[in-house]
Amino acid sequence: MEQKADQDTSYVTMADILQEQEELEETSRAVLGGSDEKNCTYSKGYVGRQALYACLTCVPEARGVESKRSGICLACSLQCHDNHELLELYTKRNFRCDCGGKRMPDVKCKLEPRKEEENERNRYNQNFSGLYCVCHRPYPDPEDDVDDEMIQCIVCEDWYHMRHLDVDKPKSAKDYAEMVCGGCMEANPFLKNYFGKINDAYKTVLDDTVQVDVTGLDESNAAAEADPDVAGPSEPKQRRLNDSKVPEEELKKVASLISLDICTMPPIVTGDECKPSYKKGASFWVEGWRKFLCQCKACVELYKQHGVEYLLNEKDTVKHYEEVGKQRHGTDGTSYEQGMQMLGQLDRGTQVDMLTEYNRMTSRLREFLDQFVANQQVVTRDDINEFFAKLNKERRETATSGPPPYFCR
Repeated sequence: MEQKADQDTSYVTMADILQEQEELEETSRAVLGGSDEKNCTYSKGYVGRQALYACLTCVPEARGVESKRSGICLACSLQCHDNHELLELYTKRNFRCDCGGKRMPDVKCKLEPRKEEENERNRYNQNFSGLYCVCHRPYPDPEDDVDDEMIQCIVCEDWYHMRHLDVDKPKSAKDYAEMVCGGCMEANPFLKNYFGKINDAYKTVLDDTVQVDVTGLDESNAAAEADPDVAGPSEPKQRRLNDSKVPEEELKKVASLISLDICTMPPIVTGDECKPSYKKGASFWVEGWRKFLCQCKACVELYKQHGVEYLLNEKDTVKHYEEVGKQRHGTDGTSYEQGMQMLGQLDRGTQVDMLTEYNRMTSRLREFLDQFVANQQVVTRDDINEFFAKLNKERRETATSGPPPYFCR
C-alpha cells in the first residue's frame, strides 16, 4: 500500500530531494555565481565584490591575531586549499586575493605564484577570524541555541544577529533591502538625514495612509542616478535581499519628495538636528535608496572622507552581484526542473522502477546512518564511500544472479 508523505514524516520522495537540490543551487548561484571558480582574481586587483574564504589550516593564528587575518578567492579555495578548514565569508567588496601573498608567506598559490605586492587596501574585519556580530561569537555558535536570523551590514560587512541590532525587526522582508548597523550609522552620521527623508518619501508614495511633511523641500531637485561606471572600492544564516522591484515611476515620485541640496542639509548632524525617523541603532533601507544620495562635489568629498564612496555605485550591492551570478548560469534550469522534466519523459514502468530503487537506497542509507547516531560516532567520507560501494556490489549481483525486483504496478 502506498504511504502518503503526510502520514509518515520519514518518507522521502524524489521530488523532495530535487526540491532541496534546487534550493541549494539557488544559494550557490547567488553566492558563488558572480565569482570566478577557475582563475585566481589577484591579477584583477581589488575586485568590486567576490566570494571569499579564510583558511585556518594555513593560518591558524588568524583565530586570535588580527594581523594574521587573510582572505582567498573562490578559485584558490578549490585549487590551493582543498580539504582545508575554511571559513566561508560570503562576499566582500574591494578585496585582492591573499593566497601565496605577503599575508600567507608559507603558502604556494598554484594558480598565480607571483604575488609580491602587499594588499594594502584589503580590510579584515572579525569575520576573517570566524567571529561575528557585537557578541563576537562564531557561527554556528555551540553555546547559543537561539534560532536567530543574521544579516550583513552594507558598510562594515560584518554579520549581526537580528536580536543584537537594538531596533525592532521590520515587519516584512519587503520593507527593506539593505541594513546599516548602529556603529556604522554613528561613524557616518550624515546617513541619518537621508534615512528620514528617503524612507518617509517611500512610505508617502507606496502607502497612501502615511503622510510626510515636505514643507520647504525643493521638489525640482531630484537625485541624479549614480554613474554605473564609478569604480566600487560586499552559513551564518544569510538573509537574501528582497527580489521585488520598485517601478521606475514610483522612484521618480520618491525623488520629487527629497531635497538633496547640500546647503539645506548639514553634512554632519547631531542632537536635535537628527531626523525623528532615526533614533538609535541599526537602520533598514528600502530598495533603491542609493539612487537618492546627493552627488554634489561637497557630498562626494564627504563620502570619500568617510570611505563610503562605493554607496554611489549600484554595482556594489549584493543584489547586483547575485543577479550577475544567476545570468552566468544561463537559462537551462535547475537540477530540480531538469530532473522532473527528464522523469516525466520516461514511461510509467521505468518511472516506478527508478523511484522504487531510489526509495530503497534512501531507506538503506537511513538505516546505515542510524547506526552512527546510536553509537555516537562521526560519519567519515570513507564510511559513505564504503556504503555506496557495497550497495553497487549488491545491485550487480542481483542483476546477474538474483530474482527480478518486485515492483507494485
